[in-house]
Amino acid sequence: MSRLPLALLAVALLTAACYKDDPTLAGLPNRKPMAKVFLTDDPFPFDSVQSVQVYIVGIDVSTHPDTGTSADSMHWVNVAAPHRQVDLLTLQQGLTDSLGIGEVTADQYKAVRVTINVDSSAGIRFKNGSRAVVRWNGSGQESYAVFVQAPISIPDTGAVIVIDFDVGRSFVYNQLGDGAFDFFAAIRAVNKAATGDISGTVSHDTSAGPAGPVADATVSAWGGGPNNWFILSTGKTDAAGHYRLAYLLPGTYIVGVSPPSGSNFGAALDSNVAVNAGAETTHNVLLSAFRGSVLIQGAASMLVNHTNRLEAFVVTAQHQQDPSASVAWQNLDTAVLGLVTYVDSTHVSRVTSKAVGTGRIVAASGGLADTLVIHVAPDSTPP
Repeated sequence: MSRLPLALLAVALLTAACYKDDPTLAGLPNRKPMAKVFLTDDPFPFDSVQSVQVYIVGIDVSTHPDTGTSADSMHWVNVAAPHRQVDLLTLQQGLTDSLGIGEVTADQYKAVRVTINVDSSAGIRFKNGSRAVVRWNGSGQESYAVFVQAPISIPDTGAVIVIDFDVGRSFVYNQLGDGAFDFFAAIRAVNKAATGDISGTVSHDTSAGPAGPVADATVSAWGGGPNNWFILSTGKTDAAGHYRLAYLLPGTYIVGVSPPSGSNFGAALDSNVAVNAGAETTHNVLLSAFRGSVLIQGAASMLVNHTNRLEAFVVTAQHQQDPSASVAWQNLDTAVLGLVTYVDSTHVSRVTSKAVGTGRIVAASGGLADTLVIHVAPDSTPP
């Protein structure tokens, strides 16, 4: 039976460069399949940060699904016990750090947890050498449940488990206006063999100067579906504008690009980027100068025969909200939705649901527009 090698590496490395079978253990009887654990990270979105170090104690897996109840009642199997600092900023563009290897029974694993020693974690250091204040929201050893998109199947031949530790969403900056970071673990786990990647280049056209690559843009992949879209993975472009969102399960994703702070580029969004297992999808993005935007705030789902409030916010090319701008509303699906504009402000409207289905509401101002897609479901409330 094959065994994956244990590689305690001090630097980040490509997964493909460190995964191979160890023939010296092939055919040994009574050996359980091996699960090798890698740690990967999406780039941290703040240019002023030099390092983000966490002390990883161990990784455990369970065949029982995490239902939100006490993890103490679940049976856990340890598959890695690195007991060391890991600099999450070194793990970008799909690079990984080998955390360890452990024996497990061939099965489907539905829950994963990561244990961190908060007191031993070096935390965040700025490029000027100073340490940032990090509120870990705990002390000592803390265990965190990991989002498992699909059961992780580990066959008799073993598997590579990738733990994706998203720095940008795990360390929330300046939430209380004091320049500190608050830690809320955003971690997911997948079987590497079942995943694919999205990669490409973000560049800009001549509307904001000479065309060229966009460095330090944040790229996000949204998973889920109607009424339940959520950010699954984030990445950041390098100096050449290249990005890579790695270890995504097959499916269709929304890919959004946010320009770096201080730039005059607009954002971009593509709602139909497909990922296939074992393949890399190329998705290049071209940004233009930001000329303003309209954003509709309101619920994207409602029940039949109900009314919801919608409000449109107009943002100028100088990134300032313009409350005086006039907004025109349009209902593109009158069989599903009804639309009434309030008399006190064109920025506010209300939408009524007339039939089960999907409807679209548009708010436009000065050549800018936003479309809100609303899903209408049956009302099960007794009359």
